[in-house]
Amino acid sequence: MAVPGKTLVEIFLNRVAKTPDLVALRGKVDGQWKPTTFREFGDQAREVAAGLISLGIEKGDCVSLLSANRPEWHVADAAIMLAAAVSVPIYVTNSPSQVSYVAGHSESSVIILENLDQLDKVLKVKEELPKLTKAVVITGEGAGESDLVISWDELRRTGREFLKTNPTSVDDRTRSVTSEDLATIVYTSGTTGDPKGAMLTHGNFAWTLEALSNVLGFNDGAERVVSYLPLSHIFERLTSGWGGAYSGMDVWFAESIPQLLPNLQEAKPTFFIGVPRVYEKFYMGVKAKVAAHEKKELIEKAIALGIEKVELEQAGKSVPVGMKVKYAALNKLVLSKLREGLGMQNARFAITGAAPISTEVIKFITAIGIEVLEGYGQTEDNAPTSINPPGKARIGTVGPPIPGLEVKFDTDGEILVRGPNVFKGYYKNEQATKETLTDDGFLRTGDVGEFDSAGYIKITDRKKDLIKTAGGKYIAPQVIEGKLKFAPIIGQAVVIGDRRPFPTALLTLDAEVVPTWAKAQGIEFDDLIELADDERVLKAVEAIVNEVNGTLSNAEQVKRWTLLPVDFSQDAEEITPTMKVRRKKIIEKYADAIEKMYSSLL
Repeated sequence: MAVPGKTLVEIFLNRVAKTPDLVALRGKVDGQWKPTTFREFGDQAREVAAGLISLGIEKGDCVSLLSANRPEWHVADAAIMLAAAVSVPIYVTNSPSQVSYVAGHSESSVIILENLDQLDKVLKVKEELPKLTKAVVITGEGAGESDLVISWDELRRTGREFLKTNPTSVDDRTRSVTSEDLATIVYTSGTTGDPKGAMLTHGNFAWTLEALSNVLGFNDGAERVVSYLPLSHIFERLTSGWGGAYSGMDVWFAESIPQLLPNLQEAKPTFFIGVPRVYEKFYMGVKAKVAAHEKKELIEKAIALGIEKVELEQAGKSVPVGMKVKYAALNKLVLSKLREGLGMQNARFAITGAAPISTEVIKFITAIGIEVLEGYGQTEDNAPTSINPPGKARIGTVGPPIPGLEVKFDTDGEILVRGPNVFKGYYKNEQATKETLTDDGFLRTGDVGEFDSAGYIKITDRKKDLIKTAGGKYIAPQVIEGKLKFAPIIGQAVVIGDRRPFPTALLTLDAEVVPTWAKAQGIEFDDLIELADDERVLKAVEAIVNEVNGTLSNAEQVKRWTLLPVDFSQDAEEITPTMKVRRKKIIEKYADAIEKMYSSLL
């Protein structure tokens, strides 16, 4: 059931009024899950909104948010909206200079941040932020040490006091918000250059929430989800953030990525969202456990039957009755235990997006009873362009366009999107806006694709990432990279070859998987650097490359490769917070290694 409202403010207030006693947020405090009801959520957001108004925040002003996922993040985001201000999320992995860029470019006068680590970043660049007047620390660390820093609790107390003398202040602001008003500026992490601030309106969000709910069939007041992907990214924010208020979800905040699995086992979500790398970890983790299980043969038999069933369904063929019966028995006896191990026994489906994912991974996870729905979109259209509907997924596609959106393809195959969720443009960047939006309002996605026979979208590559070899052949590097990364011991892969005679690749080892693999091979080592130079590891990588090359055309085959001694990292700005490689950055950084691969054959 849809919650009425054309703005996020209306959606939020309607939810608080409709189900005040329903649990909205859960965060761990002293080892216990502490619930926050929608009534409490609403009260806290109102206090913080009043506190912001008392600090001088006017309608349309920007307030930055620099925190990991936690209940206060959602409270702050809602409070900013109630104050008719504009929320500007910042990734917690950002460096001080990156924090300075986003806060400065958005002209944020207040920044709400998590702890002392994040406060230190702000203090280092304070001189670059003349408009910043207050830093609010959620944990309270550093509060009171200067006029700049106050605690979250102090902001709430200030808000309560302000409401005593200005009782209609927040209500006046909420009534002023329209669907055309900016709700947020989301600075895309980007793979090149400075981030651009995508301007999304209340109307963009309201339309998207209703459209997604209609496609996915959320059960009002009965959904549970675990929040762990960065809330600075539109994918997570739309789902566990405003999707939580729209559908009355019970949002559990994971303690950390390492604690994700035990947190999932505790929360038992009704659906799950993740980027491909998370599902790849699930896939590898399940396979590793199965390989060491005393009932290995039975479990592998059940998974193989599940995959066979999935492939028949995908081919549009009937599943034999005998297979259905056998699968049902093995599902109850074996596969249900695998789902419980992932905390997914109640999950009706799982959603993946943000980057390409292997069809083998999707088939595997679907085979054990968790339907994986691949979707597609970008910040500039509020996350979704398309998504596979539950029960009607076509593996290898990203689903049909969300109903109400227009999707077409340019002459070069670029996907163009127009609809109510498409952003207003980039903040203070008219040139980038003109390059991204056509004169008739279509969003240039930068992705190349096509419709299949059922009208589902297939993504073939990133337009700007297409490689044209010196021989004039066009190559889609992400396809090759996906095949290389599918090998358990490979962490990341970057294929090079633009204006070169042939493709080469930079490879890294998977820091979580390769140590266990190496020990099983009897390889002694102290660190990844040592492993990357071990002859047995190099031979294993060579075998992987050769196997992948066997599935590619001659022009696509990787002729030379280099195994790097360290994995790519966010700290080194080699990957984005959503685990996309910054291709240009990596190619520049490892220019010498790349030239060596080509000079060796000249």
